[in-house]
Amino acid sequence: MSETHLATARRWLAEALGLAVFVVFSLSAAVLAQLGVLPTLAADALVPGLVILALIYGLSDLSGAHFNPAVTLAFALRGSFPWARVPGYLAAQFLGACGGVWLVSACVPLPKAHELVRPWGAFGLETVCTALLLLVILATAKRKAEVGSQAGLVIAGTLGLCLFTAGSVSTIGVNPTRTLAAALFSGTVLASWPHLLGPFAGGTLATGLTYLLRGPLNQQEAETANGQAEAGEESSS
Repeated sequence: MSETHLATARRWLAEALGLAVFVVFSLSAAVLAQLGVLPTLAADALVPGLVILALIYGLSDLSGAHFNPAVTLAFALRGSFPWARVPGYLAAQFLGACGGVWLVSACVPLPKAHELVRPWGAFGLETVCTALLLLVILATAKRKAEVGSQAGLVIAGTLGLCLFTAGSVSTIGVNPTRTLAAALFSGTVLASWPHLLGPFAGGTLATGLTYLLRGPLNQQEAETANGQAEAGEESSS
């Protein structure tokens, strides 16, 4: 196997492994919350945020630590990530998410979805929260040299804030692949459309706003999106 193919395989493995770990921990926390073992706040926001923080520091130098198709597509729209790599990343993320859901479902029943808002309300929440998350990710990618090792903490904190704020009224995920994998196993794909489409709308919105606010792409963003910067200084989620 050539060095190029080996590097590509490592990127895919990092994305699949990262999303599998994220899904296992976040779904397990949700199950524990429904059983009354874990506080809802910890399950909805703290656990996902801490897992993403660990994954960014552990795998960001390999793949850019996207772990989310909305992030991958936002980087591609921004021009910092090659479109030729997008299909491989999306496939790896999907397989990782399915593996994580399968592992959890093999041990315990999957957590039940809760919706206190109408479908379009859920779509709006996903759009706004994903846009905020992507604005932070794209901003820290651009200013990597200034944010440094704190980028992971900022991104994890933003994710936790979004999940804490919107998670009380909707099964918000800010990650369509995680949502799709869980929906496939529970047979709720059609009902999950707000959480499947909202993140892509939010990512597109964030990319456009980033261009208006910060102008065209720079080299730091491209290095960060492709996992070429120093570990701990990556701004992906």
